[in-house]
Amino acid sequence: MHRPRFLDQMAMELGDRCAFSARFARGRRPFQPEHIEAKWARDRTFDVSHIKLEVNLDFAARAVSGTATHRLSAIVDDLSGAEFDAAEMAISAVRVLGEAATFECEGAKLKIRFPRAISAGEQAEVAIDYSAVPRRGLYFVGPDEAYPDKPVEAWTQGEDEDSHYWFPCYDYPNDRVTSEVIATVPDKFTAVSNGALLSVTSDPSRGARTFHWRHEVAHSAYLISLAVGEVVEIQDRAGDVPVLYYVHPGREDDARRAFGNTPRMIQFFERRIGVPYPYAKYSQVAVTDFIFGGMENTSATTQTADTLHDARAHLDFTSDPLVAHELAHQWWGDLLTCRDWAHAWLNEGFATYFEALWCEEDKGADEFAWNLRQDRENYLDEDSHRYRRPIVCNRYRAPIELFDRHLYEKGCLVLHMLRREVGDALFFRALNLYCTRHRGGNVITQDLQRAFEDATGRNLDWFFDQWVYREGHPELEVSHSFDDKRKLLSVTVKQTH
Repeated sequence: MHRPRFLDQMAMELGDRCAFSARFARGRRPFQPEHIEAKWARDRTFDVSHIKLEVNLDFAARAVSGTATHRLSAIVDDLSGAEFDAAEMAISAVRVLGEAATFECEGAKLKIRFPRAISAGEQAEVAIDYSAVPRRGLYFVGPDEAYPDKPVEAWTQGEDEDSHYWFPCYDYPNDRVTSEVIATVPDKFTAVSNGALLSVTSDPSRGARTFHWRHEVAHSAYLISLAVGEVVEIQDRAGDVPVLYYVHPGREDDARRAFGNTPRMIQFFERRIGVPYPYAKYSQVAVTDFIFGGMENTSATTQTADTLHDARAHLDFTSDPLVAHELAHQWWGDLLTCRDWAHAWLNEGFATYFEALWCEEDKGADEFAWNLRQDRENYLDEDSHRYRRPIVCNRYRAPIELFDRHLYEKGCLVLHMLRREVGDALFFRALNLYCTRHRGGNVITQDLQRAFEDATGRNLDWFFDQWVYREGHPELEVSHSFDDKRKLLSVTVKQTH
């Protein structure tokens, strides 16, 4: 049925706080069956402060081998061992405090017994020699029967909890580490990882090169990245920040079209957030067959090569939304990371809103409004035809189930509503307080609310309770009648939910 246009316009004018909908909840099911138990942030007995990965990639066998060294400190007294996540791995040796340690593998867990217990605050190095043929976490790409010209590559994807398929680690977001990746690859390849490139050494006898990357700002293990392939490096800058694009030879012009606005975006986000870009460099690596659009690995975003367009396609398809989204994560998701997946909207809702803010900056208010309208339609479609849930929700089977339109689009819209509620000046002042107060840490929604209340002096319990912790949105019935004799249009709006 065609809807009269004036009703669509009225729906827009009702404002961001209520969603006009003539939709019915056809096919809506519960988000999760009732037997699914609530999941809470993991308890920790130790804190990992640094991970050093020394890895060799075997492209023929699609395998990885090497040593993962963890520097950790005990949180509890008399810590006699540690449990790491390690799925489908062969563990050949473990050393703790420089001594051989006993260990056992149970399912996806590596349980290590220390040679002696350590006290709270005491540090220990745990070195794990391992090998794996990963089915997740690390992906090898190459020619096949259908695509004989497909390039040979390897790349990682850690989010949500897949890093432990390619190296043993504590694979949950409520721990943060600095990291080193020392990757040995065939000498025709380049290896890109987080942080700064310290060295590249060649071993002609093996036909190999070793790339040593180090990242000095703590981040969660799922953000540790490695991308390997035959690529060229394109250099750009945003002030003092090196901005790098890695693509296959011959795609340089496409890369400049896709990623060329990155420096402007960095400077815009710095102004909006009031916090400088926090890392040694920002790189984007375009890879083949990537399983998502992009992934915000700290300082080293992985992008799908499908976002590289020739000049003709670029007229119709811009890469700016993807580029802006992953870049925004460098603050929202990387510098500040949700403590547990129930609060993942603090990563994704923020990145989606800042993607829209870049649209507002670059293309103006009308395009920004259209962007938010599309976000609204996407969320309402999921709510009407699939399920309804609160934005903050800890009942799920696997974390990936939370990465939906409630998390992205509704999270974005709730932030815009909050901006409208408190005004631009206080909104961005509160975001700056939230970012500076919690930079380098893990956050939950209460941290965001507290920052807004401290910045505005307002009690926002009512806002977060109804928009973040409760499901749904206002549902309105709109009817109208027209008195031809009096030339009077009467419109009735009734809230039903």
